[in-house]
Amino acid sequence: MLVQIVPGRGEPADCVRSFVFDANLYAQEASGDPAASSAPSRVVQRLQGSNESQTYLFGLTSPTPLEVGALGLPTISAVEPSPELDFDGFIHISLPLLEETQNAEIECVLAAGLLPMPGEELSAEAYGVAEQLVDAALDLAHKLGRSVAQVGMLYPADADYSYDPFSGPYIARGFAQKHAEHQMFVEFPDTPARPFPVASRKFHVFADYDIPAEYLDDILELLTVASTDAVYGDLSTEPIYWTAQRLEEAHRRLRARRSHTLLVAIEEAGRIVALTELSRHADADPEVCEWTLTVTARDRRRRGLATAAKLHALHEVAHWWPDARRAYCSVADADPAMNRIYKHLGAKVISTSSAWELHLRS
Repeated sequence: MLVQIVPGRGEPADCVRSFVFDANLYAQEASGDPAASSAPSRVVQRLQGSNESQTYLFGLTSPTPLEVGALGLPTISAVEPSPELDFDGFIHISLPLLEETQNAEIECVLAAGLLPMPGEELSAEAYGVAEQLVDAALDLAHKLGRSVAQVGMLYPADADYSYDPFSGPYIARGFAQKHAEHQMFVEFPDTPARPFPVASRKFHVFADYDIPAEYLDDILELLTVASTDAVYGDLSTEPIYWTAQRLEEAHRRLRARRSHTLLVAIEEAGRIVALTELSRHADADPEVCEWTLTVTARDRRRRGLATAAKLHALHEVAHWWPDARRAYCSVADADPAMNRIYKHLGAKVISTSSAWELHLRS
């Protein structure tokens, strides 16, 4: 039976820890990188929801007498105390609330014991569980009022989507590939190269969105450009239009999730013309951070500003996050400029992912 793992505040329960363990194990096997992981506390936090998104978590388990919740499913708590059950798999659904309100972002996860050994095929039992999870996820997305289901498949850099244990069920139900990216990381050198000095060019660092009022309009404009110009292939997406209120809301979410950001900006002639952003979570590996954003003003592109911002960021990370040793990122295959920048920085590719989409029947 399918159970809903409902939000709460406190210590992550066994069900959340099982979901995180299973999801991390697959990500680590697909990437060959032990740092490909999340933390139970982050899942508990996301289940709280925000004005930006609502997240749901479900587990597939044996029939057990439990209280039924608002979605008509048996429920258990995401935090202790919560019953310890054996799960065959999980469904994680995120619903955007501000843009893309037709979309449901779905992640299906098989229990570790059902994953095939490297080089082996998925067993008939595991395939059956995968089908159950996919069908349940699509039914839930429809019940939650969404008309577009989006899923991701993750696989080694030298493999294709068929490596993902859910590829067969997804394709059989009509999902079509809309986008492709590859994941990579940049090692932080002991003595990173500095950007070439340019007269009238200044660098600024804004930690945790603590941005002086004099720069706010320029940065909001660049954040909107970053969202508008981001490469997402043929996925159903909508740009984010950043305002001061939206930035303040992002700041509050950052504090609630115990996350941190570094926004490195380049100023020329009194104007912020390029940004790059790094982020990390307090419960994550302290040696790891994520490169989440790089953008240059449209009228200032092809002048090396994005590379300069990233080179300066390598110096700033050593000051702000001295334990950090590498930054991870995901780059669209169809973004040659960003791929060239990361190649220049010595990035190493660890995995590939593709995004797939299905329009649900009304």
